[in-house]
Amino acid sequence: MSLLKRYEKGEYKYASYSKVRNWIITLVMYALSAAIYTIGYVTTGSNRNLLTIVAILGVLPASKSLIGAIMSSRVKVLNESMYAKIEDNIASLHGLYNLYLTSYEINFYLAHCVITKDSLIAFTTDKDFDNKRFDEHIKKHMKIEGIQDILIKVFDNEDAYINRLTQLSNSDQSVQPNEKLVNLLKNISV
Repeated sequence: MSLLKRYEKGEYKYASYSKVRNWIITLVMYALSAAIYTIGYVTTGSNRNLLTIVAILGVLPASKSLIGAIMSSRVKVLNESMYAKIEDNIASLHGLYNLYLTSYEINFYLAHCVITKDSLIAFTTDKDFDNKRFDEHIKKHMKIEGIQDILIKVFDNEDAYINRLTQLSNSDQSVQPNEKLVNLLKNISV
């Protein structure tokens, strides 16, 4: 994985890339604030100077970045063998990997999902995944975005999911994904 190559949310390597990138940015921001404070203290012999204020204000965006780093660290990554199976069976379907959707009460991990014009088919490795609450959560957001008549099905069995991918890739639904739903999933995930 290269930090110089950018990955988009939903790509397989995005979760790993995002973790490393967010932690590096956070550490650099805290180090910068610490360096500014140290320079001010060394040059004036006191912490009562303008650079101390700048350093304290620099901790605010660093703390916000820390929250993002912690959240990105919670995202699991789909194992390589399942990734290979999905890639072998996805054909022209539009899929997203490693989505971690947050809500006030519960979080939802989708290892992979496929979006067609009228369905959202997903796979999770989370044994505590609550389908009912996920349906409520995603339908609430879909209603806000004006997305209607979408079938939602989440699988926790690898073979059943691969079979469904094969069925979908052989149908006419594989041509055009619901772009509004794709954007919604990217926007509400970490």
